[in-house]
Amino acid sequence: MKATIIGCAVVLLAGLPVSTAQAAEASCPTPEKKSEVVRLSEPGKWTYTYYVSWCVEDGKVTTITPHVTHEEDSRWCVWVGSAEEAMTPVQDGSGAWNAFNMSEFSCKDAGGRPGSVNPWAVITVHPNGSSTVPHKGIGD
Repeated sequence: MKATIIGCAVVLLAGLPVSTAQAAEASCPTPEKKSEVVRLSEPGKWTYTYYVSWCVEDGKVTTITPHVTHEEDSRWCVWVGSAEEAMTPVQDGSGAWNAFNMSEFSCKDAGGRPGSVNPWAVITVHPNGSSTVPHKGIGD
């Protein structure tokens, strides 16, 4: 929770709004862009899917909207939520932004012992409409 608040503060301080998909569509002066999709899973237990959409105005990224979906078999795992999220400018002068999401699943192993699984990804979006996934993984 604390990390989520910090991540949101970073977005607000940076001046880049994170919005709902409907608000982005309504305020995007050009066609909304959609990033590559990240899909991580443990088949039969959980699946995490993350992508972002963003708007560009006058050659600058103006809004980034995160999209997280999940699937789980409740016998093994339940989705807790997005544990951390942040939008930060790339410091290379390109106008690109990094969008980060880490979600949490509460799972139990074959012996019934509880644990958590934290799939995460960084998606870099560019004002020219392209995107890349420089980092992704599954943490503890």
